[in-house]
Amino acid sequence: MSNRLPYPVFDCDHHYYEPAEALTRHMPEKYKDVLQYVKIKGRTKLVINNVISHYIPNPTFEVVAAPGCHMDYYQGNNPEGKTMREMTIIEKIKPEYQYKNERRVELLEEQGIDRVLIFPTLASAIEGHMAEDPEFCAAAFHALNLWIQEEWGFDDGKFYCLPAITMMDAELARQEVQWAIDAGARSVLIRPTYVPGKDGSRSMGAREFDPVYELLTENDIPICFHGGDSGYEDIYQRHSPVPARTGEFTPHAIADPLQIVLDANQRAIADQCAAMVCHGVYDRHPNLKVAYVEAGVAWLPDLMRRLSLAYAMQPQMFKKDPIETLRTNVWFHPHFEEDVDGLAEHVGVDHVLFGSDWPHPEGLADPVSWADELGNFSQEDQAKIMGGNLANLLGLAA
Repeated sequence: MSNRLPYPVFDCDHHYYEPAEALTRHMPEKYKDVLQYVKIKGRTKLVINNVISHYIPNPTFEVVAAPGCHMDYYQGNNPEGKTMREMTIIEKIKPEYQYKNERRVELLEEQGIDRVLIFPTLASAIEGHMAEDPEFCAAAFHALNLWIQEEWGFDDGKFYCLPAITMMDAELARQEVQWAIDAGARSVLIRPTYVPGKDGSRSMGAREFDPVYELLTENDIPICFHGGDSGYEDIYQRHSPVPARTGEFTPHAIADPLQIVLDANQRAIADQCAAMVCHGVYDRHPNLKVAYVEAGVAWLPDLMRRLSLAYAMQPQMFKKDPIETLRTNVWFHPHFEEDVDGLAEHVGVDHVLFGSDWPHPEGLADPVSWADELGNFSQEDQAKIMGGNLANLLGLAA
């Protein structure tokens, strides 16, 4: 049965689970051995440059956690003190979770959704392992993007898939953005954190990336900064109660409450957002549009407070009020458990996006149930949040 709302719904955060061929089908021969799926103690693991990735425990996705099964966990509804694993409901992968097929189209109708912005699941694990080899990362992302083009397409009027871009090499990033534009993409996916590289890390606000932003602006293509493995795990490691270890963010294996409190990924997103503003990206590219998707907004009020204070202390360092910059150039997707009313007060209702994270376990099993959180908004504003704002951001009819 359809779950229709009285206005069009455009979900900014749907996903597919990449099959192994998504990364391997078009991988250049020279990198075939850099990224491999291997059997280790009877389980298949993703190995990148001879290092096992633990970011996704089951990278082949033969089984997955059921959509929405972690809702109680993220809402803080866990009186029995279960671990995340204990709250997980496992199911066999369904073809519609990986490929665009007739059933996936039917699901949109059943969910009451008209259109979706759709993201990969595994992609962010690649950049986290290969900072020393920007060329490999660019090749791996292009291989993924070719698979997306073949299996999903970038714009069929219902599914708007995003090609992934690594910023490690600015010229290769510009080339991939041009390819994505030529292929008909409506937006691009970039990891919201610092930019690693062979010579060290730098801000995404560095001028070397201006050709990328210029190309996006000229073609009215917004960036979607989607949360993932940010490379900030070392922040927790420095405060670990045992000697610091090296490794990656393992969201399903948290054993210390400090990891939850520090929330390294949201910290990374706040820092990256601040860098984009403070390093003048939006001054040099005033028409650049970006959205933070599956990034939450718990970090935003404090960032806005600190930006306001910096502006008051050193106004000559800014071309204009940084808060106005955020309210003009940036769109935000709150998690379902966060304060939508407060977000709208901070950035304006026109810059709030609805996203369900379906079919991931930390998202919503029933995507449009998120509209229940909008009781304090007029129906006109509800329609904006549930789809109209995203349509406008992408230059589509609402």
